[in-house]
Amino acid sequence: MKNTSTERLEFQDLGFPLLMNAWWNGGNQKGIYEQNVGRHSFVGKDGSYIYWQRPNGVGPFLVMVPNAGTSLEFKNKARYDEGPFAEQDPSWEGVVEYFIHSKNISVERATKTAKYLPATSLILEPGAERTYGFTFRWAADYANLRNVLYDAGVVDAVSLPGMVVPQDTKATLAVRAKGGIQQVDGESGKNITVTARGTRKGYTLYDLAFPGLGAHQVTVRYDNGRQSVLQYYSVKPIEELVTAHATFLATKQQARTARGYNGAYLQWDMSRRKQITWDDYPGGGWKEWMAGGSDDLGLAPAAFLSEKNVSAPNQNEVASLDYYIEHFLLGYLQGMTENGTRTYQVYRWYDGQDGTPKDQGVWRAYNYVHIANTYLNLYKIAKRYPHITTRLTATEYLLMGYRTLEAMFTKIPQPTPIGDAAHDLGLMGELLHPDMLARLREEGRSAEAQRLDGFLQGKRDKIFAQEYPFASEMSIDTTGFEACYTLAKMYGNTALAAKVTRASLAARGNQPLWYFYGSDNRHMGESWWNLGYECQLGAWQQQDYLYSYATTSGGEFDEMMRSTYGAYLAGWANINAGQISADAANIGAASWQFQSEKGTCNYNWIPLLDGWWAWSGEADLGFWGALRAATVNVVEDRIVGLYAYGGEVTEQNGAYVITPKDGVRQRLALYNKGKFGLQIDKARFTRAQVSADLRDIRVTLQSVVTGSYSPDITLRNLPAGTYQVSVNGGASRSVVSNGGEVVVKDVRTLTGNGHVVRVVAM
Repeated sequence: MKNTSTERLEFQDLGFPLLMNAWWNGGNQKGIYEQNVGRHSFVGKDGSYIYWQRPNGVGPFLVMVPNAGTSLEFKNKARYDEGPFAEQDPSWEGVVEYFIHSKNISVERATKTAKYLPATSLILEPGAERTYGFTFRWAADYANLRNVLYDAGVVDAVSLPGMVVPQDTKATLAVRAKGGIQQVDGESGKNITVTARGTRKGYTLYDLAFPGLGAHQVTVRYDNGRQSVLQYYSVKPIEELVTAHATFLATKQQARTARGYNGAYLQWDMSRRKQITWDDYPGGGWKEWMAGGSDDLGLAPAAFLSEKNVSAPNQNEVASLDYYIEHFLLGYLQGMTENGTRTYQVYRWYDGQDGTPKDQGVWRAYNYVHIANTYLNLYKIAKRYPHITTRLTATEYLLMGYRTLEAMFTKIPQPTPIGDAAHDLGLMGELLHPDMLARLREEGRSAEAQRLDGFLQGKRDKIFAQEYPFASEMSIDTTGFEACYTLAKMYGNTALAAKVTRASLAARGNQPLWYFYGSDNRHMGESWWNLGYECQLGAWQQQDYLYSYATTSGGEFDEMMRSTYGAYLAGWANINAGQISADAANIGAASWQFQSEKGTCNYNWIPLLDGWWAWSGEADLGFWGALRAATVNVVEDRIVGLYAYGGEVTEQNGAYVITPKDGVRQRLALYNKGKFGLQIDKARFTRAQVSADLRDIRVTLQSVVTGSYSPDITLRNLPAGTYQVSVNGGASRSVVSNGGEVVVKDVRTLTGNGHVVRVVAM
């Protein structure tokens, strides 16, 4: 830029569009995954960068890095009806522009997009000039991407456990830059504590503590005056969020009414501090869906609440679930009978008509799996906790879950508006199939198990026959990954398991921005659908792959684990503890998702609270998946060393001492020790001590029930041999490990907390 005039000039805006092949062709999955590209951008001053990769996750990645003296401070995009390059759902998110200076555009677009950084302009005196530039480079994989950034003079930032950080956890930030790191500063007025920890593997390490809730900026100063601005988000401890949201669902989101939606868990509107009901609907959108008590919006809350009660039972919450099943599911949504027998078909949703519904559709396969998961969880609750009163027996719940799946596979008339989705598409929640089959067999229901397995084998054959079997209702969609992965694991297709995981990783950002880190990019890219439910559902699938298939050596494992646990944590930001709405009536409520583009919502009848959608929507499906994934993962990270995701770990006298903070406190995996695994049922643990040779394991228990309990402990990858199991040093029993899985059933009848179970080699 050169001022060739005789006057002083101010360039208020200096930006450029970036058009890449991101026009998704919904009918061509091969074209999408091999020819289109997904964008991941970091706008953070001098440390900014952008990279593009194919959605199949296969390298190389195209990386754009700024030259010295060039930075980015603002991003804009064409919204609906804004010219020929406007977004077109579901094909394209719209042209995106990046700005080096944004003094005018950031004000002009204040109601359309988000401003996170101070706006600047360029002033040139007559004859003066200024040069800006970017360089394109190739990165072979995620680990190599870090080297590309470093070589280009940009800050390479690694943050564990992620960019959303619970208040009971310190973030570990590791940064390096070719020009050297000068210091790291927390945002003024936020009381962020920054503690230097020295250097390791070429990185400068810091501990960060965030005493306040919500968004926090951290600035890395490097290379003699350059800056890279990272964005964190602080949340309450996960266990507090889970408890608060479960209570909120049972006490505030369940309809108690004489209408047909009696018992349903309806959406909550934080802007009006009330339920969204058929009879009190604020208007806009598709009322039957938004207030219908079905699909992901209405059925996922019960799946989450029941999953929470599998690990931490609460009589009032279980009674709420039984009320939901009795009145809304059996009394309405699954009320169809044929010759006096319940069919277990599922109406799409409550349509406002009491009695016989006007809408007789039963074709929405997505509904069935959420209901089956709820029934399966009630079976587990009734089976595990005799002191909890349930309306039905464990076996009755189990068979209701089976019959719901059977109806999905056999009683949906064809054709439907979404095809034969039960047999052809991956459905959210289908990770339940191996568990359902195992429970049926345990209960002696071999005929039902065989029939369900037959349905799944048919679906398997259709899925396995496709090169990219990920299609769902949107042109590029992460919702099918979980089911494809589950079938691949069940039936030994390791190639598909790896392909799904690569695609899942490619959909997730790893930029140091809390709203992109671990969040999945769907058909509309990274702009306005952030931290949706697939953020945490994808974390379950990726973590299972890491434990079941991945080797722990090499930089790519570290990158995958960071992405996975970052995604697990990120989704919990959707639960309001005061950081979204300070109103006491909304504490424990959930936001559907965060919209980093801010401005207006694409569902323009839903209010936004500083980027958070005010309606709860489908958020509980993510929380359900998160509870299934919750684990303390101990690793030997190549950059920061020994680390516990979801907890704290220290080495003491030849043993690892672990304190869990993952929110559930029932699972532990030592990836640094041959993937040794520990799982506790019917109790939680407050401390685990595992010797480095895995021959002495001590677990301190905490009760989750009132009265007595008999925990079950599962040990995986325990070295072969005979072990003694004792409680508090008392009488012992022996178990034998062949190097695989050992289940210690009913350790002993216990009461209270603090009991130490020890498993020691003889």
